[in-house]
Amino acid sequence: MKVFVILPILKHPVYEEITFKELAQVASKDTEIHVESLEEGPPSIESVYDEVFAVPSIVKLVRRAEDEGYDAVIIDCMGDPGLDAAREVAKIPVVGPCQASIALASLLASRFSIITVLKNVIPILHDLAKKYGATDKIVSVRSIEVPVLDLEKKWSEVKAALETQGRAAIEAERAEAIILGCTGMIGMARDLEKALGVPVIDPAPAALMMAEALVRLNLSHSKLKYPYPPAKQR
Repeated sequence: MKVFVILPILKHPVYEEITFKELAQVASKDTEIHVESLEEGPPSIESVYDEVFAVPSIVKLVRRAEDEGYDAVIIDCMGDPGLDAAREVAKIPVVGPCQASIALASLLASRFSIITVLKNVIPILHDLAKKYGATDKIVSVRSIEVPVLDLEKKWSEVKAALETQGRAAIEAERAEAIILGCTGMIGMARDLEKALGVPVIDPAPAALMMAEALVRLNLSHSKLKYPYPPAKQR
């Protein structure tokens, strides 16, 4: 099985390396992972404005992945940028970490919270919760106020902030599980789960597990929901 993982930001060797390393640890033995960033797009995605610049390159990579024989694609951003458009142009499964994380959290708890990077990302995640039919399950979306590109540089600060916001979600909103609200937080779930005592979902591995399951079950998105775009000059 071959899975193409799109990092929908400009090339960032550290994030490519970390993403590949963490996903390789949870991937099935027969799964080949390829991680690739964008040649054109934003340095990080922290707004709808950023998403707009990323989507054209995302769609091009999805098309290329299918042409090159990949079995599935992951758009590795918690905002699921361009997910619907990508599914329209491809037949192979295209998975978004936010949708995958919400689906997985729904199996583990009836109430959960998302902890993301910045306050201005909160409305995006609330909108996605509504789109994915999870508004009655997501009891809060909290932020740690650390930009995406600073996550790895401020590991201790990020770890402490995640634990603080996670405890607040459990105590104030009675959250029963936590979803990390940025794929740049990859690898941080294990320590946080030990500290909080509730399931903590890492969105990128969740997306990989979902992609592998879809391929093994020979399932993909419905072309009635995501029909190919009409042919025209663009």
